[in-house]
Amino acid sequence: MTPQEAFQTALAHQRAGRLDEAEAECRRILEVVPHHPMVLHFLGVIAIQSGQFDAAVEWIGKALAIAPDDAEARFNLAVALNALGRREDAIAQYRRVVELNPTHADAHYNMATALHALDQPRDAIACYRDAIAARPDFVNAHNNLGVLLQQYGQLDDAIASFARALSLAPAHAESHFNLANAHKQQGRLDDAVAGYRQALALDPGFAEAMDNLGVALQERGELHDAVAWYRRALELRPNWAETLGNLGTALHELGQSDNALDAFLAALHIRETPEIRAGFAQCIADGGFSGATGDVGVGGGRVARIRDYIMRALVEPWARPGDLANITFHLVKSNPAVAAVMDRAARAWPQRLTQGELFGANGAGLGAVAEDRLFRALLECTPVNGLELERFLTLTRETLLDAAFDDALPRTANGLDENILAFHCALARQCFNNEFVFAQTDGEYAKAQELRAKLADAVKSNTDISVSHLAVVASYFPLTTVEGAAALLERAWPEPIRDLLAQQVREPSEEMTLRTAIGKLTPIEDYVSLKVQAQYEENPYPRWVKCAPALSQPMSFNARLRREFPHAVFKPLALNRPLDILIAGCGAGQHSIETAQQHPDARILAIDLSLPSLGYARRKTNERGIENIEYVQADIMQLKSIDRRFDIIESVGVLHHLQDPLAGWRILLSLLRPGGFMRLGLYSETARAAVVEARKFIALQGFGANAPDIRRCRQALIEAASVTDAADANTAARFAQLSSFRDFFSTSECRDLLFHVQEHRYTLPDLKSCFAALNVNFLGFCLEPGIAARYRERFPGDRTMTDLDCWQRFESENTRTFASMYQFWIQPR
Repeated sequence: MTPQEAFQTALAHQRAGRLDEAEAECRRILEVVPHHPMVLHFLGVIAIQSGQFDAAVEWIGKALAIAPDDAEARFNLAVALNALGRREDAIAQYRRVVELNPTHADAHYNMATALHALDQPRDAIACYRDAIAARPDFVNAHNNLGVLLQQYGQLDDAIASFARALSLAPAHAESHFNLANAHKQQGRLDDAVAGYRQALALDPGFAEAMDNLGVALQERGELHDAVAWYRRALELRPNWAETLGNLGTALHELGQSDNALDAFLAALHIRETPEIRAGFAQCIADGGFSGATGDVGVGGGRVARIRDYIMRALVEPWARPGDLANITFHLVKSNPAVAAVMDRAARAWPQRLTQGELFGANGAGLGAVAEDRLFRALLECTPVNGLELERFLTLTRETLLDAAFDDALPRTANGLDENILAFHCALARQCFNNEFVFAQTDGEYAKAQELRAKLADAVKSNTDISVSHLAVVASYFPLTTVEGAAALLERAWPEPIRDLLAQQVREPSEEMTLRTAIGKLTPIEDYVSLKVQAQYEENPYPRWVKCAPALSQPMSFNARLRREFPHAVFKPLALNRPLDILIAGCGAGQHSIETAQQHPDARILAIDLSLPSLGYARRKTNERGIENIEYVQADIMQLKSIDRRFDIIESVGVLHHLQDPLAGWRILLSLLRPGGFMRLGLYSETARAAVVEARKFIALQGFGANAPDIRRCRQALIEAASVTDAADANTAARFAQLSSFRDFFSTSECRDLLFHVQEHRYTLPDLKSCFAALNVNFLGFCLEPGIAARYRERFPGDRTMTDLDCWQRFESENTRTFASMYQFWIQPR
């Protein structure tokens, strides 16, 4: 048999799948012709088919040493190198192949996939285009090009590529799937749903299409169908964390909170993503945890796992910590020893207790409270709310003051108990967070002042300072009020004290420095604007420590709006450039930072009247490494003079503090580009009935808008809410509602709630008139899932959920619906 005949035999074995026989035949040929390039190359091909890629590289390398211009050998060498993960070497070989044969479509295609894997999308796009030029009917190249164009934000071109692939191969399920993804990204949910269904008709086991169909149906508000598709996808791939997270979100929106929580716990056990963490936190915040014990089948007790995740959700954070305050308090109080102490405080109030009366003779109660890390995290991360907790902390602060004054805090052999120090510092940080809003007796205040004076003397003389004295002073006054406090930063301290000093000394100093660099965009001359500025200069608003995190895959604005308002009629924004966004009244920066995280490529201008608020916002923005926000001082009423236009304007909780809100609204609309959108928040007359009643009480009693009077006023309102006289029952019930406002629990926010220098409130007919007068299209309210579900059940005929007459009936039946504000989106017609 000649070598040529033997090679044909080897080729027949290879085509029949008899790779061992094919290899043996080739080796026999090499015994006769040792340097036969075709045989060496063929042995490399056999090695590739056998998965022996190192051997393939060796065999084909020998062939190329003899015939370096063999394009097919180089192509197969590149295939083997790519399989070994040596993508850059593979790309070099593919480049040589197309030099030898510019119409080698597979080389262009494979080079594109390797470049894509190396995160070089521009070069990959060019290579896919070369592959298509060499082979116009190359379906996979059209499809993959579309995927890259979509990732690059070129949606129209991506859709054209998918459509071309489908014109060549109408049964190509992956192209239907990718086309549907592009439609969903454009907000064309009906087209997306149709595309996913077509992909599934062609490939019934296409789990990714099931999951994405569920997302699209969920965004259309078809929650039951979405849940069904998520469950079908999970039958095929039970360990898909993202699908479990999507299922949790849909169940939560359906009001099935306990089932939703189980889905989130299962997802978190498999893999954590920012979206799953945020979904879990939102579910918990909206009451998704019943407090029942048990296990969800993912390892570890249910309550223990939830407690651990909530701890992380507060500290990392996974959501706004304030949203988790109520469930955290519930979990903390589930400890019987802690509950006993808090119950004693509640029963005794307003009587003040000694340390022994509150915590027990041996201080066991204090130890139980102090060692709870979850409780300490809550105190550090957000101003807390709730009268029971406030009263406990108020009494605890006084007992710690007395103990520090008498040097009677529990100690270990190494000094002050570490947990008690950590808890005391956490309490001091809480007091700073709420601006020392807790009630205090005259004797208590005098003791605190005396300790502050001693601390100042110790700083001045550079003598030893008791950590308990330092924590006590920080529980009653900002440490910046201690003369020479900056010197405290230079001393060595335990970690809880270092964190306390950072909060109360270093960070305020940084904010003072940052204020000097903040520009002034407009003059502030309006009489009401000046009064509002003065209020927020004295009491920056809102109080916050940590904001919600960025998601791993921020949604486009159109997709975000479509998800929030699946049936609304609006014209999507043209997204061929970075968005320009105005935050009109950014306050202390929480809103602007979260907007920047949602739109990392946008150009954001954030304005406010208050320099202290802007200084805080700038520091927190720098802390998070966000660079796309420009902070300036400005008055909305003067913005007509600026030469800038915006795609999106957000002004939540601001216009109702202007002398003429409608005039300010018109000014903002004049700054909106054609087709732009506006998000506003305005107070509800119905929801703020308790606030109106409290304002009458404040005027009658003569309380002023200063910290001591705000403290006294709060206690007077709390006492008035507890009256049992039938004649005053209605007023008492109104005052009792005040404790449901989170703003009631810090000094600045209570001033904003009850003592504001200018406040307008609206009814839904008022809003309807404003929309007509301004010629804007109402897209819908920003709602909690539970409220949306109840409204849909009450008014199923209002598919877009924009009938303000229906909403007026709903609010009259559920007066706390818009307790924070009417928050809504509009678009000029």
